[in-house]
Amino acid sequence: MNHQSLARGKVLIADDDEDSRMMLSFVLQEEGWEVYEACNGKEALEKVIEEKPDLLILDNRMPELSGVEVYQYLQAEGIHIAVVLATAYGYLDELASSLGVEHFIHKPYEIPALLKMVESAYAHSRN
Repeated sequence: MNHQSLARGKVLIADDDEDSRMMLSFVLQEEGWEVYEACNGKEALEKVIEEKPDLLILDNRMPELSGVEVYQYLQAEGIHIAVVLATAYGYLDELASSLGVEHFIHKPYEIPALLKMVESAYAHSRN
């Protein structure tokens, strides 16, 4: 499912699970994205400010700051970025809804569903 001919932007993968980050990084680079990684919530905030990615794939359960805390900080600071919230836990629908996050996905990832969600979030943010 390689779409390298299509223009892609920058994506930040914020996840404390190194295997998940590596897999996502590989898949998204193959799709033409410029990929950055963060291993905790604090690093995610720093990289959003430094790199100004177009899209943030945000795991909820991370050390230092949770995905929810990262998202709330970004909103409070007026930093607008497309977010795909991810978690392996069952309450994701309610959590995303309570935050106003439209794009979310359960872990472990099904790659086609993940790519569709990433494309949807990116396209939505461009409008």
